[in-house]
Amino acid sequence: MPNFSSPAWPIVSRIFASLVGGYLFTWGLIAVVIAALVPLGVEFHDAEMAMLILGLLVYLSLFLWGMASNRLVRLWLVLFGGGLIMTVLAGVIQQSFLQGI
Repeated sequence: MPNFSSPAWPIVSRIFASLVGGYLFTWGLIAVVIAALVPLGVEFHDAEMAMLILGLLVYLSLFLWGMASNRLVRLWLVLFGGGLIMTVLAGVIQQSFLQGI
């Protein structure tokens, strides 16, 4: 059982949120932008390559922001909440595109 009163807990939480939450947020952003660009006529591989290049910069920025952020709760909400919302939205966009809506 982790000791939540330990002074190391906020540091571990911040590192985990920055690494995993930043990855989830970046993945959601890439997925939703690709899912939105393909129906607009952009080739899948062009959208994928552009977003993967941009995703590297986004992930780095989110990681650095996570390390510098003063509010740990806001960090968790933005990274995990935003990543989850964008991932679900990308799935909805992809399903509607595949069904021809």
